[in-house]
Amino acid sequence: MTNINIKKVSIDDYINYIFVLYAFLLPISRGGISILTALLFVLWLFSNDFSKKIEFIKSNSVILYFLAFVGFSLLSLFWSDDAGSGLAYIRKYWYFLAILVIATTVQKKFIEYAISAFLAGMLISEALSYSIFFELIEWKHGSPSDPTPFMNHLQYSMLLTFTSLLLLNRFFHEERLKWKIFYFLYFLTVTSNLFLNGGRTGHLAFAVTIFVVGFLNIKNKFLAFFSMLLLSASIFYTAYHVSPVFKNRFDASVTETQNITQDGSFCGSFGSRLGMWIVGSEIFLDNPIIGTGVVKNMDDMVNRIKESHPDKICVIHLPSYHNFYVQSAVHLGIIGLFLYLMIFYSILKLEIRDKYYFRTMIIFVSVYSVSSLVETMFHEQFSMALLTLFTGLFIAQHRIENEA
Repeated sequence: MTNINIKKVSIDDYINYIFVLYAFLLPISRGGISILTALLFVLWLFSNDFSKKIEFIKSNSVILYFLAFVGFSLLSLFWSDDAGSGLAYIRKYWYFLAILVIATTVQKKFIEYAISAFLAGMLISEALSYSIFFELIEWKHGSPSDPTPFMNHLQYSMLLTFTSLLLLNRFFHEERLKWKIFYFLYFLTVTSNLFLNGGRTGHLAFAVTIFVVGFLNIKNKFLAFFSMLLLSASIFYTAYHVSPVFKNRFDASVTETQNITQDGSFCGSFGSRLGMWIVGSEIFLDNPIIGTGVVKNMDDMVNRIKESHPDKICVIHLPSYHNFYVQSAVHLGIIGLFLYLMIFYSILKLEIRDKYYFRTMIIFVSVYSVSSLVETMFHEQFSMALLTLFTGLFIAQHRIENEA
């Protein structure tokens, strides 16, 4: 009788396979994110060399700053006006548990599999978005004027921006001509989808980070600046004349800016954000060290506007500060803002020798940081999952290079 050697599949192997599935489902399934986050964490608790993984966590500054930020958020409930709503707010941070799993367990080959799986998931989302825009299908979420099939258009625009620039980075990195052509064409379709979308968050992040991509990949910095300026100007010019959604949003921004400077009106999407940041800055200055404590409601802001800023009354409908730096400063003071900033600083300080992953890391931090200027990306499910996936991935790459 022939003996057949069957490779034993360990829990770590299952985690790696589920990790790839997590990356694929990230852009297209809220339920998938939740279920796989829980599954990954539970499996990790019973995984191989668990004590060694705990030791790695203790030595990694990125994870420690994540834990410190969440820990200080919990501590702030002691001086919060509404600890119950604050706990409901903080509860969402459980999605970050998957960072521990990915960072300590993912194997080298699965990192690239996961990025490819994420791009495949984005391709499905993009195909549905185009189908909604051209009215080929009706979808439970999204419309021709806002073709976002699975999530809020602000989060979707951020995911599209990162995907677009990830592909442009791959275009520069790739040496084979056929793949260069493929990545550039994919870059164009994703970028087109970005400007069919009404999320100005992504447009701003794209305008800034495309220059980062150029400087990272083109040795001559003069050539890098002007080539990216030409490319971005061509894209924005074409989008303005082709995409009615982008044209309307751009014109609205110009009009709102004029209303703010000429009439002091803070109504409208951009105006209300600016008004919110002004009021939030005042609340922060009243509680600069430890903040007001985490809360889910916006009662402090509403009361401050009614008492001191009647000119900003149209701001009170907003559910958040639409800027995670301001929101962190209000809730947690300078200590919380410092911890939040150190998360991204420590990501950038990761020693990654592989140039492709190093450049991807810088591009990701740039897109996420700029997007967080105008939206609370750190507290929205899809953007939290994106941060979890790529932060874990970068830490895993750092770990693997240092193990070799």
